[in-house]
Amino acid sequence: MLAECPQENCTVGTTGQCLLNHDPASSCPHYQALPEELESLVDEELLSEPEHNLPFHSSNTLTEDSLSLIMGSRYCTMIGIIGPPDSGKTAALVSLYLLLSHGRLAGFEYADSRSLMALDEISRGARRWTGGTPPQQMTAHTELSDDRAAGFLHLRVRAAEHPVAIDFLLPDLPGEWSTAMVEESRHDRLAFVQRADVIWLMVDGSRLTTPGTRQGAIHRTKLYLQRLKEFFPDLPRVILVVTRADTSVVNEKTIATISDEAIALGISLSVQAVSSFSINPDVPAGTGIPELVRASIGKEPDVGEFWPLSEENSGIRAIGNVVRGGIDI
Repeated sequence: MLAECPQENCTVGTTGQCLLNHDPASSCPHYQALPEELESLVDEELLSEPEHNLPFHSSNTLTEDSLSLIMGSRYCTMIGIIGPPDSGKTAALVSLYLLLSHGRLAGFEYADSRSLMALDEISRGARRWTGGTPPQQMTAHTELSDDRAAGFLHLRVRAAEHPVAIDFLLPDLPGEWSTAMVEESRHDRLAFVQRADVIWLMVDGSRLTTPGTRQGAIHRTKLYLQRLKEFFPDLPRVILVVTRADTSVVNEKTIATISDEAIALGISLSVQAVSSFSINPDVPAGTGIPELVRASIGKEPDVGEFWPLSEENSGIRAIGNVVRGGIDI
């Protein structure tokens, strides 16, 4: 039986031991037993323990395993982003996020994200200005805590010309992973490319226009195309993303040289120049990013009708074939 005691510091109600060493049930003058109806209420379980912990969405980059939570509920457009270090991969993602968050991504508006804190983290450098002067380094070099698994960013947007919201999954990977694919034939960490709807092959436009680096940049870009085709034969379409368009314009002959290599490999290649940030007043920051996003929208696969109607019955008999006006047997 439960009890209570008015004496200060007495714990008989919880421990059953009298503070004055009396027998609580017989010799303690302060002992007060609780009525049976109250005791039954105390014994009743007021709030049951949940059967399992509630799943809260992670605010960091998504792992490949966690992508199933999103991809299992709706169609997602996965983008494979490949390119050497300092080719502008993270800068493009930051520019996309900042444009979208400020309502300046032409033709698109923000709908949702499962990785807002990760997006905010990679964009902090671009928001640290001193006295109106932009920082020397807009984005930090990408480093992953897990050297084996890709980290993905999620953005859900609404496009003016698209009837439903579009979910983008975008990896933010160290450029060293792409370099290892070319130089060491290590492509295991880029296995997600096999599921990608489109690939952004990033190349620094300034290296394609500087005489001392142009041939090397062309050769390296061709190597990326060759390795991608070698390791991932069923390659999706590729967009050659020429970054730093604010500093220079790549001539058509250079682009044609790379395009010819893609044609020889059987790769569908298009080109989009972007300027994630800009030091040129004639080229606004974010130039080409809306066009890149629009060109990356995947086509949701057509799902055939589960049980299509047939206008004609095959064979002489049709069991349970319901038609207007009765049952045809």
